[in-house]
Amino acid sequence: MPSSLSTRTNIRRAFTLVELLVVIAIIGVLVALLLPAVQAARESSRRTKCANNLKQLSLSVHLFHDSFRKIPPNRYGDYDGYAKWNGPYEDSRSWSWIATILPYLEQRALYEKTDIPNRTLVASSTSIETALPMLHCPSDGGISSSGFVENTRYMRGIKVGLTNYKGVQGSNFCWGDWAHGSTDFDQCEPWWKGDGPLYPMDWQKPRGFEAIRDGMSSTFLVGEDVFHPTRATCSDPCYGLGFAWAHPVEASAVGAMPPNARRPDGTPYANNDWTGYNGFRSRHPQGVQFALCDGSVRYVSDTIALGIYRSACTIAGGEAVSLP
Repeated sequence: MPSSLSTRTNIRRAFTLVELLVVIAIIGVLVALLLPAVQAARESSRRTKCANNLKQLSLSVHLFHDSFRKIPPNRYGDYDGYAKWNGPYEDSRSWSWIATILPYLEQRALYEKTDIPNRTLVASSTSIETALPMLHCPSDGGISSSGFVENTRYMRGIKVGLTNYKGVQGSNFCWGDWAHGSTDFDQCEPWWKGDGPLYPMDWQKPRGFEAIRDGMSSTFLVGEDVFHPTRATCSDPCYGLGFAWAHPVEASAVGAMPPNARRPDGTPYANNDWTGYNGFRSRHPQGVQFALCDGSVRYVSDTIALGIYRSACTIAGGEAVSLP
């Protein structure tokens, strides 16, 4: 007769259905807890990379200033200077501050390839459709940095490499829900006479860092925008909606509306409403990153007081700004 020890040894016991369901439920809870943490870690990494890109842009602006004693200019042929750069469109030499600082972004070969910005027309440049990884925020998902291009409507269909980073035109803006006048002159047209550090017609008024009278550590220099193909094919007018690239109209944005602006009632703007989409935007949670004139980078919440935000977008408004 077998012993009781032998009997116990030969018994094989399977999971019951209840036990199996409990194990599955525990695994589900663990996954539900883990996924947000993984996603948060990935976004933190993407945000850090984006901040590094902004840091490099701001340092390149400083290197340009060290060489030429002025902030890198935009070249935009429009308003009262139409003939200067042969107009504003693809048959012009209207190159932006981004094109100007390419040598300081370790892109001298690209800069010299077609003699940007001296003689080459925008449309005839073989460099314009180059997408640079350093100009792409990885949080703007769905498009890799190597494929970050579009056939822009504003430039009549030419293919251009994009960037998520735009110069700060200022706080003045003439249209829509967030219309706002300039701080130091009677002009709400930001592309012509912005009250910030980088606006399309700033070649008419070359300035050095001494013009940043509100303080280098209190003034935004470069901020983020996101690519949106539906907005890029809007019906005219869609100025400023082709997203930042080598042309000055698309390489700057305004600080009149809050970051990631929505209508005052909290509803989103229609995709073709250019009055609501000329500000700064990002794919980061509830905020936008900015490089300041002193070279530092700050994460700015969507809930920042609009007055403080607008003040940080101007260079000489005389405001006392303490960024949160």
